[in-house]
Amino acid sequence: MNLFVTKSNLTEEAMKNLVLQSDRNLEARMEEVANQISAIPDLRLIGLTGPTCSGKTTTARLLTEVFEKCGRRVHVVSIDDFYYDKEFLHARADADPGVEIDYDSEETIDVELLAEKAESLLACRETRMPKFDFHSGSRVQGVTVTPKPDDVFLFEGIQILYPKVDAILRQQNYRSIYIRPASSIQIGEEIFDPNELRLMRRLVRDYLYRSTDPAFTFYVWQSVRENEEKSIFPHSHTCNYFIDSTMPYEVGMLKPYLERILSRISKDNEFYKEACEVLRQLQHVQSIPSAYMTPNSLYKEFI
Repeated sequence: MNLFVTKSNLTEEAMKNLVLQSDRNLEARMEEVANQISAIPDLRLIGLTGPTCSGKTTTARLLTEVFEKCGRRVHVVSIDDFYYDKEFLHARADADPGVEIDYDSEETIDVELLAEKAESLLACRETRMPKFDFHSGSRVQGVTVTPKPDDVFLFEGIQILYPKVDAILRQQNYRSIYIRPASSIQIGEEIFDPNELRLMRRLVRDYLYRSTDPAFTFYVWQSVRENEEKSIFPHSHTCNYFIDSTMPYEVGMLKPYLERILSRISKDNEFYKEACEVLRQLQHVQSIPSAYMTPNSLYKEFI
């Protein structure tokens, strides 16, 4: 694991240069991976995975751009859209006392439907894709895809590494990409490890883009981490390409948002101590304006 050491007394010019160089380095790595994959003959199926708040959306966009420059169309398929309906999961649990609903388990994914749709797409048949509505907890009709022989299908999601999902995708000529923050950041005496960085990213993203109270993000984080340790991290070595998405400037850029968001947690809340600990770690971190991000910055996913 690498360690980025970031100063806490940067000039405005130094901050801008830090953000610019960091964004360029990550984008160059993403483009390197995308170009290597696009050069593989007859490759039509790609898996993109990584734990929550790793930067999968930005990677998917850059992959799409590289393939389109080569004259090939990319269809992004989210594994999230293959979740079973909430009612189905509850009915299954009610029918079998030994079954508990675990929304992070591969048992919540309709792998038969996934296999059916993957086979249809690769056979270039007109295919109606599913779409999962997280508000209603149910699967609805999505777009209809009419594939061409040179089209590329990018299957994206945390669940790519689940054994049953992986087995379906690996039946084809297939390459997979694993992205996550893998380096820590040291600022003064504080060291922010990759999992802490992802939690801070998620606190900000969930609040800004999903209207999620920070206390609820703290609440679900434990189950998220348990699933990662069980279902994702042990299988990450099977991926063909790895991208480290730690950004040396990110703690400073997240600081103003975290200070505002975490102040919403009251003293009588069970996660008040966790919020205070994050704020304590940020106490001597220099804020970095989000306006310094480059147009293609990965951090546009979070703030």
